[in-house]
Amino acid sequence: MKKENVGGILLYLLGAALFLLSNYSVVSGSPIHLAYFQRVILCGAAVCSIGAAPFIYKTKTGVGMVIKFLAAAALIGCIFAFGGFVNNSMA
Repeated sequence: MKKENVGGILLYLLGAALFLLSNYSVVSGSPIHLAYFQRVILCGAAVCSIGAAPFIYKTKTGVGMVIKFLAAAALIGCIFAFGGFVNNSMA
């Protein structure tokens, strides 16, 4: 496997891990306590990481290019759908 492909896969995994870490801080009883601003920073880094991954990962076919961009779009969509940038503080 080429170094670029390993780097692209690692960027996908890094983005997913950052998002899970930021959302884990919202769960009751979690040992991780992050402020809203810190969660936004983590989710922003996750979106940037996932957004850069398709440009690092090299494919030879047109179908592979479509799949890598759809995977990135789906992961970024999940970040927004699951409330990565939503303020969770109580009034």
